[in-house]
Amino acid sequence: MILPESGDKRWDALIKGMKQAAAENNVHMIICNTEEIDGPEVEREFIREQKDNDIDGFIIYPAPGHETENMLKKECGNKPYLLIADGLAVKEGKTASPTIQPDYREIGRWLGEQLRTKKQKIGVIADWKMSEAVQAEICGLNEALEGSESKISWCIYRRKEQDIVERMKKETEADALVILDAGILEEFGEQAENGTYKGAELYGVGYSLKTIALLDNGNIQGLAVPDGYEIGYKSVEEITKRIKHRFYKMQGYITEYQVLGKENFSMDEDLERFLYSYE
Repeated sequence: MILPESGDKRWDALIKGMKQAAAENNVHMIICNTEEIDGPEVEREFIREQKDNDIDGFIIYPAPGHETENMLKKECGNKPYLLIADGLAVKEGKTASPTIQPDYREIGRWLGEQLRTKKQKIGVIADWKMSEAVQAEICGLNEALEGSESKISWCIYRRKEQDIVERMKKETEADALVILDAGILEEFGEQAENGTYKGAELYGVGYSLKTIALLDNGNIQGLAVPDGYEIGYKSVEEITKRIKHRFYKMQGYITEYQVLGKENFSMDEDLERFLYSYE
């Protein structure tokens, strides 16, 4: 299993789902100890290292970059691999590798729907520009804002070791921030006062109990939470079918996500069951 920053708490639910499925399917799982994976060259080294350990298959969060797909096919060779949480762009007419992930375009649309009700200037802070997930989220956001008086004034894509706060000083003030980087959403949410961060309401995508607590406290106004547990569970289930049955063709899946708004937030039974996987 290759994840960027594998010890980060945003993966807790995903790893819990993986471990549950691994136990049920009698599979031994190795989670690579990684820091930030900022390109296919770094990911290649982890693949080669695990091939030396004679593993039977890979579950991979794909590194950003146009060469990642070719690298995976070459390096994994006859070892099956399954992508999670983010897909890869492919040329028209070619088949994408099976991926287990939420519908990021729909997540972007939901965020846009929260922001189109009144005229406001919107700033977007996103993860890697080459991420298919990020591009789908921004596409959905633009679609939802179309025809409204709310407009995206600027968009910042995170760079390695970049100080986002300093970078934001170069941009005009925003009435709302859409944050598609879970770590930055958590950081800004903690610093928010009276429901805003430096005068801007916060909306975004989060993976942790902390971001949900920040929403409940009024620091974040709108939050989409992908079901990490389902992503993890289905990924192990699917790769296991392929390992046990050589000619099985792996399938991609669209997983669930929860949308939570401060105005209608309530801890109902469905949400409690959803959050159970984060504990």
